[in-house]
Amino acid sequence: MTERLLSFLFLGILLALAYHFGIDLIYQRFFTTARLFEAYWYIPFVAAPALLLGALAWGLGFYRPGGRRGADAIVTVILAALVFLTIPASYSCGLGCF
Repeated sequence: MTERLLSFLFLGILLALAYHFGIDLIYQRFFTTARLFEAYWYIPFVAAPALLLGALAWGLGFYRPGGRRGADAIVTVILAALVFLTIPASYSCGLGCF
């Protein structure tokens, strides 16, 4: 179980960084003036990374019937932390950033 958790953590960080690097390049090239991208910012910055990390977790053997629920809970916490920590500051601050 520990090997799979560490694999998920390492691969999840790499996947999140690569995804955000790619989405930033796409945004700068095609969507810098698009209001739709700004209105629905949570889709590329929250929903898509969460789905990709969930697919990675499932591919590594988590969330399967008959699996260990403790490991699934730890993976869910790691997934939520990765998604939360990779949201750009301009979106996550809302009203209270300095």
